[in-house]
Amino acid sequence: MYRDGTGTIIAPLDQVRFERRMQMTSSSPKLVAVAPAGVYVLKRGNPFGGGVGTLDQVLTDAVHSFDA
Repeated sequence: MYRDGTGTIIAPLDQVRFERRMQMTSSSPKLVAVAPAGVYVLKRGNPFGGGVGTLDQVLTDAVHSFDA
């Protein structure tokens, strides 16, 4: 299950995608979880303190590696 910061269940993990999306005020992307109920920001990238790298792909692979 995917839960928000308060522990509320948002969606089963098989219904969640992880993506990098551009931020309006930064040249660095943010990492978001896309669920049927909406989009949730997991991390905002920072050009000075580090971006999100390939974390979207790592999370997707980890969560969906058991799908088949």
